[in-house]
Amino acid sequence: MKIPFWGKDEGGLIQHGSVLIVGTFLGALCNAGFHMVVGREAVLPNAEYGALAAMLGIILVASTPMLALQNTLAHFVSHFIRENRQGEIRPLFRHWSAVFGAISILLVAAAWLGRARLAAVWDVPPALIVLTFVVLAASLWMNLFYGLLQGMQWFGWLAWVPQAWGATRLALGAVFTIFISATAFAAVAAQGLGVLAVIALGLFALAAMRLPADSVAARPHETYRYLGSSLICLAGYAMLMNLDTALAKHYFDPETVGRFAKAAVIARTAVFLPVPVAAALFPKVTTTGAMTAESRRLLGRALAFAGLLIALVAVVCVAMPQLPWAILFGPMSPDIAASAKLLTRAMVLAMSPLALAYLLLNFEMAQRRFFWCYGMVPCGLAYVGGVALFHSRPLQIALVLGALNLVAVVLLVAGIFAQRRRA
Repeated sequence: MKIPFWGKDEGGLIQHGSVLIVGTFLGALCNAGFHMVVGREAVLPNAEYGALAAMLGIILVASTPMLALQNTLAHFVSHFIRENRQGEIRPLFRHWSAVFGAISILLVAAAWLGRARLAAVWDVPPALIVLTFVVLAASLWMNLFYGLLQGMQWFGWLAWVPQAWGATRLALGAVFTIFISATAFAAVAAQGLGVLAVIALGLFALAAMRLPADSVAARPHETYRYLGSSLICLAGYAMLMNLDTALAKHYFDPETVGRFAKAAVIARTAVFLPVPVAAALFPKVTTTGAMTAESRRLLGRALAFAGLLIALVAVVCVAMPQLPWAILFGPMSPDIAASAKLLTRAMVLAMSPLALAYLLLNFEMAQRRFFWCYGMVPCGLAYVGGVALFHSRPLQIALVLGALNLVAVVLLVAGIFAQRRRA
């Protein structure tokens, strides 16, 4: 495929990345619409919105490392297809479905037993804690289907299936919070039903694939080491990406947390729109450790494509922070305008490097190189420790986050250059 001003679209990276970006953009619109509805004080009071943001942060922090399973399935499914071993795909998927069934039961049971203590930590009702972990347990299953679709390179399905979550959450979230209960509990319940919609579509896609009958016995032990390494790396990344509002909830009053949460939502929605490029890149560069000339070219194109999008979005948000704020949450009131603009700019700039880090991290994991990726964990821990030391103002969370995100990018770039020198 020939792309003007770009040349040949090697491996279909730009085409597939664009499809995923369009799907993600529509999902982001649904996400924005959800926060536009529930984020207005006429619907959810600031304290309830802060509680909702903290619970959504818990779900994100805990479910983001499960991208490790998505990556594991995508890596091995892609590898099986390259080696004409399609008969091993269905046994692998069945094995991990059984494992996640057990994990889901344990999560819900632990939340029920510890609901009172966890509720005290975040100052929310125990019922909200239990519901949050039920939604979390269901959310883990989405990554099973995403990994299969990604490894099979069914990018059309991968672009649209996840958006059922956002569309369902938006529609039911509006109905639940406006007409039934103006609480964080109602909004989280809407999210749970959105997750169930995605799982239903995933099952339909699985049936449509018509995977070949099992040709060999399942050998899931091959995936354990890869999954463990991916899990460690993505756990560190999840801390950097999603802990901001949960940390703010711990250190600041509900009104301040509500304002900070809105700035963080704007930053996450805007900066991470190019992230689907990493999903398109991943199955196209899978190796068992070698860095080929083709994979280097694909990485360069992916970085240029994603970097351009990140820069454009960041410039708009930094130059006119009141614009995304007004779109999502309504006009800024004069008494908070100055602090809201500053927080929005700070969070957008702090998160921008993390979007590139995600692309680099996925490239390294696709090629089974984890040494430098493990640096995400100390970066995440340093982030929590830094905020524990410096939290007199919400702006300090953004400053600590931005510094550690830059460190994460430097570590990953260093790892890629080190491998290139060895090659």
